[in-house]
Amino acid sequence: MARSIGMAADATVFRAVITKQLHDGTTVTEYEGPYGSIGAARARVSFWTNYMAIRNEETDEPTGESRASGYVEQGSVAWTRA
Repeated sequence: MARSIGMAADATVFRAVITKQLHDGTTVTEYEGPYGSIGAARARVSFWTNYMAIRNEETDEPTGESRASGYVEQGSVAWTRA
């Protein structure tokens, strides 16, 4: 899916860096983006934190802990013809 990420030269872009702990205990780091706004990247961190939230087995309510965490990185892109 195409998205507009700022076509100006030296555009600032953002990516979400997500660290997940899988059910077998393995830890993986994934990168999502680039995004044209910091808010879009932050939304992906929030999504994964909520999606992988640890829930109380009796009430199915979130415990406040998650198997995912993350942060946003910012970068500058120099566009060249491919």
